[in-house]
Amino acid sequence: MISGLSLAQDEAVELDLAVWGNSAELQGFQDIIDAYEADHPNVTINLLERPGDGMREQVVAEMAAGEAPDIVRAGFRGDVAFYASAGGVIDLSPYLEEGFSDDFFEGAWTISNYDGAPYSLPLHSDTHAIFYNKDYFEQIGVEVPQTMDECWSWDEFNEVSARLRDETDADYGHVMLWNGKRWLMFLYGNGGQLLNEDHTEPAIVSPEGIETIEWTQGWYQDGLAPLSTSMKYSVEGQLLFINGAAGMMITGSWWIPWLQENMTNYGWGVTYLPCSGNGQDADLGGTGLAVTKDSEYPEIAADFIKFATNTENMQNYAVTGFFTPVRYSALEGIEYPEFSDEMTLFGEVAQTTNPQKAAVQGMEIFPEIDLILRDELELAFTSGQSAEQTAQNIADKITRVLED
Repeated sequence: MISGLSLAQDEAVELDLAVWGNSAELQGFQDIIDAYEADHPNVTINLLERPGDGMREQVVAEMAAGEAPDIVRAGFRGDVAFYASAGGVIDLSPYLEEGFSDDFFEGAWTISNYDGAPYSLPLHSDTHAIFYNKDYFEQIGVEVPQTMDECWSWDEFNEVSARLRDETDADYGHVMLWNGKRWLMFLYGNGGQLLNEDHTEPAIVSPEGIETIEWTQGWYQDGLAPLSTSMKYSVEGQLLFINGAAGMMITGSWWIPWLQENMTNYGWGVTYLPCSGNGQDADLGGTGLAVTKDSEYPEIAADFIKFATNTENMQNYAVTGFFTPVRYSALEGIEYPEFSDEMTLFGEVAQTTNPQKAAVQGMEIFPEIDLILRDELELAFTSGQSAEQTAQNIADKITRVLED
């Protein structure tokens, strides 16, 4: 480990930190910058706000030109592996003490690694749970699960969804805010796998994989969820939920502030995801911070991201943006200004993330895999393509990507 900063304390250092984010996230980053600059008066860090869509492409172009920002925000969607495989970000191992990773959730640490080495440090996670309409649940006389052990089975979830559709003013039982990545939490929660353990070939053509496709496909075939909110949605599911047209919504904690502001005609709460007989998994959203090869001051940049992801700053960032910390020490005693019980539930769910799924999700080709999942699952959900054919098509397309 490189100990201490090699630059003299009076030597001026300027770093650029490129991120995307909403106003709360940007404020969280600025708070971390302000605290670091207060401790290091010779260091100035410029926060560069960028749109999330297209940021990866912009960063890659800058890396190719040797002009990338010192530090970049990297999503849990294969960003780290993509940058690292191109030689665009640096291995952080020399800057980390032994046992540094022990405090991090295994899934978050796994997705921040490339070829067994950390090329970013995870900052936060976000995961999914069920938001539910309290008024509707009172009408049908159903109590939601109060602990993860009480989670509904897949069949029980469908039964509750059908009752909401049939016995309340809701047109549909539930909506899901989809992408391909989010579907994987059901696959891995059911004991299935997208790829084999060494990532050399698909593994989705299995009883568990086909069963997972059939279950989610059934939501649309049985009228539990609207076709307009499938993988390639034309209607935003959150609008149906706040207006009472859907009784439940499966999505992430970042919607809490928006629901507080916009869901004024109904009460709402949060409960655990349904679980299969084979277990439970959680969606792994989130981001980390990486140092690029173009940084003139990699040691200072690495020191900053260690500071940004320490227990205190991780907690503060999570509270500001309604995210989940990815350090166990940061999860302990965290206090959100509002909805503390709900956020505690999300934190509990986040710890169930399957590390094998995290490793797949961290692959540089994962964005291509995500598109394959979206395309084929859309055909299953809306066009009647069989689960068996869907699984086979996904496997065939992923094989071609792996061969390339």
